[in-house]
Amino acid sequence: MSPYSSLKKICVLAADTFSGSIKSRFFTLFFIFAFILLYSSVLGSMLSISHEERVLADISLLLIEILCLVYAVFQVSSALSDEISSKSIYMVLSRPVPRYLCLIGKEIGVILSSGFITLVLSLMAIIVIRTRGLPVPDFFFWAVAGIFTKITIIISFSFLISLITTTNVSTFVLSFLLYILGHVTSQIEPLLQKAGGIKFALLKACAIIFPNLNLYSAREIGISTCPFTAASVSAALLWILAAYILSAWLFSRKEF
Repeated sequence: MSPYSSLKKICVLAADTFSGSIKSRFFTLFFIFAFILLYSSVLGSMLSISHEERVLADISLLLIEILCLVYAVFQVSSALSDEISSKSIYMVLSRPVPRYLCLIGKEIGVILSSGFITLVLSLMAIIVIRTRGLPVPDFFFWAVAGIFTKITIIISFSFLISLITTTNVSTFVLSFLLYILGHVTSQIEPLLQKAGGIKFALLKACAIIFPNLNLYSAREIGISTCPFTAASVSAALLWILAAYILSAWLFSRKEF
């Protein structure tokens, strides 16, 4: 199969996944719920005595991250399982489309739809902030970029989890657990200095395997310059690639 043909198949699958998620009823209900939550963040910011713009931006960014995470994991948990249960995946694989191309097309489609969600929710948050007559903090845009990076990493690992587990609920729960662990991975480093033997090996393995999502948390740092380094970008690409390779291997061995 030529590179052009492979790229064309990936684009078709990604576009189909993206359009399917955008047209779903869940997408509309999600947006209504998200807008209500974002607008309600104004109430929380009004309780602040000073720095209302910072408080409102922090609450909005936190809601964007949680909402995008919920949306992305929901899309991943149903991207393959729904097609397998409805037998529609046979139509894709019988064209023929290699399984690794099918997987990467699905993954890119979910990443694109999650990116679209992140962009729209960010615009909503900016409108809410400006409606209050407040300036948008300089770190806001870097924080949104960090959120999208974290969501992309979680999506890659969620596809891997969905191929290991048997239900959508387990995929949902384990993906959220991975998200939580990704924010406490940085706390392992101090423990490595005190540990030894098997405990050191286990902690070191956890520090390598679980993505350190704190590297992309510009909201907590609150700086107006680019928070990403060559090391953090390389780490994100390695985690995404490693998760995809394992997912592709499991998908190739899966029997339908």
